[in-house]
Amino acid sequence: MLPKVANHIFLHTSRAVAAVQNQTGHTLRNVLQLQSSAPSAPTTWTGAGSSSWGSSGAGPGGAKFNAGSRFYNGYTGAGRAVTQANASTSHDGNAEQSDERDEIVPKRVEPRSSKRIITRRHSLSLGSLSEQEHRKTESLGVLHTVQLHVRSKHTFAAPGEALDQSPSDPSRPPLTRRNSTASLSASDSIDDLPPPPVPSVSVKSIPTDPAVPQSVTDPATDDESENVSEMYQSLHRAARSGDIARVLKEVRILRTTHKNPLVSEFNMALYGLQETRRRGAPITFLLETYNDMIQRSLKPNVRTYMYLLLALTERDNEVHRSIGSLDGRIKRRRLIGRQEVAVDEADERRIKKLKAENNFATAMSIFDAALNTGARNKFPLVVYTNLLRSCALHADVDAAIHVFAQLESRTDFLPSPQVFLNLLSTFANANDLQGAKEVFQEFREASKAGRIRGRDFSAAPEAAVASLITRGQLLVWNKMIEAYFRGGQPAGALRLLETMMDSNANPDKLSPEVPLPSSSTFSSIIAGFCYSGDVTSALSWFDRLLQQGEAARHPHESSLVPPRPDQLAWVVMLDFLAQEGMIADLNRLYDIFVDCAPRDGLEVRRLDHTLVLEANLNYLRSGTISKSGTISKSGAKKNTPTFKDVLRLIRLADNVDVSVSKELAALYLHTYMSTCNRGDMSQYGVNLRDYESLLSSALTILPEETDIGHIITVKNCAYKGLISLLIALSKQNLQLSQLKANLISNLSNALYAGYSKEQRDEFFGKVSPSFRIALEKPSESRITSPNPAVQMYPPIKDIVVDGTLSRYVDDWFPSHPTVTIHEAYRRLQNGIAISKYVHPSTIGRLINGFGRVGDLDKVQSLYDIAQIVLSSIDHKQWQSQAWFQIEDQMIIACAHAGDMEAAFQYRDRITSNGGIPSADAYGSLIECVKDTTDDTSNAMALFSEAQTFGCTPNVYLYNTIISKLAKARKADFALELFQQMKATPGVRPSSITYGAVIAACARVGDAQSAEQLFLEMSSQSNFKPRIPPYNMMMQLYAHTKPDRERVLHYYDQLLRAGVEPSAHTYKLLIDAYGTIEPVDVDAMEGVFKLLRNNRSVVLQGSHWAALINAYGCVKKDLEKAISTFDSIPAPDAVAYESLINVLVTNKQMALAPSYMEKLKSSGVHMTAYIANLLIKGYAAAGDIEEARRIFENLVDPPSGVAASGNHVPHEGSNQRTSPSPSVSYREPSTWEAMFRAELGNGYRDRAVALLARLQERQFPAAVYNRIRGIMIDDSASPWTASP
Repeated sequence: MLPKVANHIFLHTSRAVAAVQNQTGHTLRNVLQLQSSAPSAPTTWTGAGSSSWGSSGAGPGGAKFNAGSRFYNGYTGAGRAVTQANASTSHDGNAEQSDERDEIVPKRVEPRSSKRIITRRHSLSLGSLSEQEHRKTESLGVLHTVQLHVRSKHTFAAPGEALDQSPSDPSRPPLTRRNSTASLSASDSIDDLPPPPVPSVSVKSIPTDPAVPQSVTDPATDDESENVSEMYQSLHRAARSGDIARVLKEVRILRTTHKNPLVSEFNMALYGLQETRRRGAPITFLLETYNDMIQRSLKPNVRTYMYLLLALTERDNEVHRSIGSLDGRIKRRRLIGRQEVAVDEADERRIKKLKAENNFATAMSIFDAALNTGARNKFPLVVYTNLLRSCALHADVDAAIHVFAQLESRTDFLPSPQVFLNLLSTFANANDLQGAKEVFQEFREASKAGRIRGRDFSAAPEAAVASLITRGQLLVWNKMIEAYFRGGQPAGALRLLETMMDSNANPDKLSPEVPLPSSSTFSSIIAGFCYSGDVTSALSWFDRLLQQGEAARHPHESSLVPPRPDQLAWVVMLDFLAQEGMIADLNRLYDIFVDCAPRDGLEVRRLDHTLVLEANLNYLRSGTISKSGTISKSGAKKNTPTFKDVLRLIRLADNVDVSVSKELAALYLHTYMSTCNRGDMSQYGVNLRDYESLLSSALTILPEETDIGHIITVKNCAYKGLISLLIALSKQNLQLSQLKANLISNLSNALYAGYSKEQRDEFFGKVSPSFRIALEKPSESRITSPNPAVQMYPPIKDIVVDGTLSRYVDDWFPSHPTVTIHEAYRRLQNGIAISKYVHPSTIGRLINGFGRVGDLDKVQSLYDIAQIVLSSIDHKQWQSQAWFQIEDQMIIACAHAGDMEAAFQYRDRITSNGGIPSADAYGSLIECVKDTTDDTSNAMALFSEAQTFGCTPNVYLYNTIISKLAKARKADFALELFQQMKATPGVRPSSITYGAVIAACARVGDAQSAEQLFLEMSSQSNFKPRIPPYNMMMQLYAHTKPDRERVLHYYDQLLRAGVEPSAHTYKLLIDAYGTIEPVDVDAMEGVFKLLRNNRSVVLQGSHWAALINAYGCVKKDLEKAISTFDSIPAPDAVAYESLINVLVTNKQMALAPSYMEKLKSSGVHMTAYIANLLIKGYAAAGDIEEARRIFENLVDPPSGVAASGNHVPHEGSNQRTSPSPSVSYREPSTWEAMFRAELGNGYRDRAVALLARLQERQFPAAVYNRIRGIMIDDSASPWTASP
């Protein structure tokens, strides 16, 4: 362990900073004098970190550094995170992640031995290819195709032979080199044919800066010629369009109908396929195209090989990431107890299929073949970089040395830091520390000598240091720190850190080739100790980092002062504390993490909550719950946890929607009653959600409450049953009526089912009147029989259930051109008039139908008729089945009619009589749970209940729960249920399903998953184009990830699918032109004109609002924005909201009162969102009193009920409109606006008072914590910057 070393280095750091400030020559020395306590060798590098700490193995990493990114999305034991500290920003383009998307989990790579002498990798004998062998190539893979073609065509090819031209031109001038780093001359271009780009299109270049994402681009130059074929130009235009369907079409034409194709045409085909390929898509068609080229006896050139190598190495990297992601998902599901055998098996099959790809071996074979054809001096740097990355992924030292040797022989360009990073990663992954040292030493020497691409430090060292050198430079040093730890030499790693910290401490002795450490460097140190088995030292370093003042803005931002821990350091530290069972430290750091996350720009992910919860539960299971008094790893005897400890776990479980186990429920009840019996509970801040969890826990263990010792082993259990708990809660003055209605109903049912009348009478005499009113049923003769219809109505002997009449009434269902549901009801009444009735199923369908149109009077009338029919059924089993069917239809009807209380009552009637509501019933409850402060949690609770009861989900139930999760931005849950749905026999996702899961990904900015799902959806045989998925994809690129080209792409797809644009479609087009730079006002106004001329689409306030926003907030043209608003015939609340936003943005609040008078006089309802903007505007202008007046003039809706009147129904909504309320209700965002206003004006005490009021309102914990987090960050302005 190295706690003293940590202290020593941090103390040295403070002195180093002082030295800089005082311009002294003090440097760090003798840091490692206390190193003797370090472990001599690391423990096994298991889990995610074993291949490389940067998720791709080569070091590039897979996580983008921002608050919404996901550093890791799967659990692999302690290695859930492994240090993305070494992630290269050159691959940020491959890592556009969000918290809701599964990130890769690096896997262990078996190292290959290092050999300094490289033998020839293939024996390519000479010979010709017979016609018979030509025919055989149709069945050969690309690897064999390359080998055969090399034997027959390239053995005698001259190195300087033209690449896309069969005969060489003898008149061409000899090759010349302008200087050592210049690009090749025109005659040495990759293609000797005149390059084909369309003149109007600028040509991109291949980026080689390691800080720039690498992409495959057309390397053609500008010396175009009219001799380019039409086929080539068609392929080129298709590639430039970015439309993969268009490229595929042109390539198929090339391969099937085009006569006498050229090598240049096949090259452009390969380029187009690679350029438009979506990340993660296989390259099978690209390889087939190459094989087709070979079968036509066309000779590949350097451009051919380049495209193949880039495609293969990119695919190799994607396969590595995908395998890690799938493996992480499997382990995560196992960890949180959500295993699905079918889903796991599907993922495992996918992993096996991915592992079967042999992209790396094929790439190396093609590379060797290219070298044999004279391509040695013509590959761009990105080819070598990608090949070395794949070598690192596979820990193949031999291959890496081979590739680097070829690169070293080049004199026309210099290697980049990324090249050395990938080479160093290869040796680190192979556990070859000596080789890593040699690579690192070579890198340092090259840096000093200016032999690193674009980094000649000898010319201007001050400028190099001032610019913090480069991220690539820093990443190489971080990787070497990792290599020391993995090689069992932590002292070497710390010595390297010391060098980094000391190098620039003295301004008179600059060391530009030595970067200052960044937060990623310290994360590497922490991860190194953790993976070496020295978690105590890692914790010591981590605690010292917590004492630092500022957090880094980026993990690779160098600094003289060590920063606070970054996201990765937190993930690694929490993981290893959980694995080691260091629960006290885990809980301590978790509390700090939650508090400091807003200030430090960090994100507390759902996975972090789950990790802490599961670690605590495992700790309890191993000690208190199952074997009380056992000895823990630390040697301390475990005591029964306190109520405060258990309450923490209950709240964690609630935050992540994890069902409370019987063990935890019993422990919660015991500790609560034990604490309650000892005195005042107010110090614990128990809120309504906690009480609901407490009572739900009592219901969970209800069957075993008299023998709780079988669940947990605690001495003198304080929990004595449900009645004693309710009496205690009554004494605590709990307002039972404020709890969820279905919970109160379940409590009442439990009292009446589990206790005698005498026990209930005694109980009701001990509790408050409010408890008695809420729990007592109106009559002791309440129906408890599974055949209630028989008891409610006496048998009627003269009832006739007529089959013909039933079919006649059923004509309306499911649809009929002339017979409506009202006509069906009239037919039923006519039949009843002559004493003829219909089957219960017919009545059930009518109940369902009238519920969906909101006619509850007819629903109740039909229910009464059903009771009469039920009473006439003599067969008890049939009668019981029919009764359950009618009750089930009542659930659906009442839910769709908006009477949720009645719907839950019918649900309770079914469950209390031993039945299970149908999937349609649960789907209706979930769909119609709205207007509460936490619709998603209620929906998830219903879905969990359905699964607990054994209800088999159908497409409708899956669609409704996935849609709820999508609206709540819970993409991980939505995707998990989507995979579960696809694995469920007999259930097939519909277009609605895909639309919902696409929406989930789009709302969290996961563009890659959204696009893949969209393609998967459109390829389904049952696909029916609908407007929502297209709009959602447009919205993703209009708002979340602004990209006008992609917006227009999906608009074009919408039109091609024959789908009519909706009002929202036009609004998104206006936003695309009016908010995405460069703003195109003419195009925006053209869309608006098109909308006004489209009689099938209603012009809405949102369209006017989009125009006003573009003019006023984006273009800052206040006059144009106001004139646009004044031209609206009848502006609605959305238009007013947009105008007020313009006034706030342009700091013109003096104009607001006049427009608010117009709003009031026109009868437009004042929404909370308008109030939010007014509060912000007046507070920013210094008029805090006016902001407070606006806030206090709003009112709160009833507790647990969402505010009404603040949303204008969107187009196509089936929401029944109702008159706007006379008062305006606050939204959670209104509280946040006022909270920011008070803080921004220096009234912290008033902000705290608002926080207390907010807590009394019992908002979801996420809302409360988000607003509370604003106050934690005192250093930042409480207002976001105005555009």
